[in-house]
Amino acid sequence: MTRTFCCQIQLDRLTFMTEDDVMQICAKIADAWDEDVEIQTGNDNGKYVNLLVESNDSQSTWERIKWPFIESKIPGGEFANAIILTATGDHGWDDYLLLHHYDSNEKPRTLPEIAG
Repeated sequence: MTRTFCCQIQLDRLTFMTEDDVMQICAKIADAWDEDVEIQTGNDNGKYVNLLVESNDSQSTWERIKWPFIESKIPGGEFANAIILTATGDHGWDDYLLLHHYDSNEKPRTLPEIAG
């Protein structure tokens, strides 16, 4: 199943990195990916950068996304404390899956293909 993963980095939540730093990291990730990758910026009650990855291999894509954004040891958990990770569900964005949220009160879901 083809899914689109969205890594939304809330720039106002970052303390050690600038928007330029985030854009450079996203560009390096995009350059290293075989799948289609799009980088978007915006401002919706705060500036953000979206890294969108379309993939047929959810397991591999999840592994490649979670390390730099959630599991890396960037000072202060910089990305983990500023990112929302989502993926399209069976009906696109209408039933999207929340995979990580900087707010620990938001409960993530596991991708069906990699559950267990």
